[in-house]
Amino acid sequence: MPMPRIRRALTHVGGNIETGGDREASALLAAALDVPSHEGKLEGTDDPSRLHVHGFHAYPARMHPITASRLVQKLVPPGGRVLDPFCGSGTVLVEARLLGREAAGTDLNPLAVKLARRKITPLGAGDAERILEAAKNVRARADERRLARAGATRRLSDQDVAMFPPHVLLELDSLRSGIEAVSDATVKDALYLVLSSLFVKVSLKKSDTSEDAAPRRIAAGYTSKLFFRKTEELVARLGDYGERLPRGRLLRAHIAIDDATKLTTVEGASIDAIITSPPYAATYDYLAHHAVRLRWLGLDARSLEQGELGARRRYAKMRPEAAEQAWIGELVTFLRAAGRVLKARAPLVMLIADSAVGAHALRADDLVARAAEHTKLVPLARATQRRPHFHGPTARAFSERPRGEHALMLQKA
Repeated sequence: MPMPRIRRALTHVGGNIETGGDREASALLAAALDVPSHEGKLEGTDDPSRLHVHGFHAYPARMHPITASRLVQKLVPPGGRVLDPFCGSGTVLVEARLLGREAAGTDLNPLAVKLARRKITPLGAGDAERILEAAKNVRARADERRLARAGATRRLSDQDVAMFPPHVLLELDSLRSGIEAVSDATVKDALYLVLSSLFVKVSLKKSDTSEDAAPRRIAAGYTSKLFFRKTEELVARLGDYGERLPRGRLLRAHIAIDDATKLTTVEGASIDAIITSPPYAATYDYLAHHAVRLRWLGLDARSLEQGELGARRRYAKMRPEAAEQAWIGELVTFLRAAGRVLKARAPLVMLIADSAVGAHALRADDLVARAAEHTKLVPLARATQRRPHFHGPTARAFSERPRGEHALMLQKA
């Protein structure tokens, strides 16, 4: 069954939204995408996507928190269970907990799992004090080593030498060494995530998703100073998040390393709704984006390397027809796993954008519909908004028809 054809349109701050399929469901999807820039701000906060724990750590292609919140509120009954099988940094899970829903998340990226767990877990008694005290000690140790002109605590890779100014690299090494000496597991995990949040900020890279150089003049001692400041920020953000959680007993949250095409850690027919933003075929390479973090935090990336869906490192080598068939095949395996864990007639909402191989566009809505034909999920509705395309080598793919981001709703038959 093809995805429902576009039927009507509405306008919002981010541009025109075209909808199709079931009228009520498509209106729900359009409303979720319609995120005015003035909503959800805190005093002194201009970007609602960075509220409380959402703004702590960069992560490519995050779902907007307001979009996630609206979808959870409308599709998951109070006390119900929502799953994000590509949970990334945990946006859907955070919003689910704030709304009093059970949160389940999986990801093949061990960094994502650690980050999402930290973000959805409020601070316990004394956690803030212990984290800050440990960060103060780690910073002091790094400063002592810098003033003593101590060398690295271990051999540093060629990739690290190329990515950081020499004095910054030595400060990062000292910070990591100090974190390794922390005995409290909760504190250590928090400080490792703080360290992870620094890498691109003090590197010679422009951003997580770009290999372009961005030369920075970073003063000696700045990296350890930023480490402590980011620790203070994390504690403050977790405190703000904790204040926003519903009072009383928190519903359970389950986050695990798992393959979205298998979902072995999720019980069958246990999920009231799946809300997720899967990878966009041939667009990102999360293994490469997070390579330095995975390496410095000592995380095992083998499962991510083998199982990352849509990874550019694989699709860039394919002919367009082969890429299209490969992406449909990956979508089929995911949709079948999703159908197994969803309750009867429960919805699956995917936020997914068009992508390209060479001059050939991979239209996400069409390919999801074709994949669904081989599963027990039925396309129900869609909402589509135009999105820019920044990848120069494939720009020709969208010369005649613009690239779109789609909110697609399917339903378990």
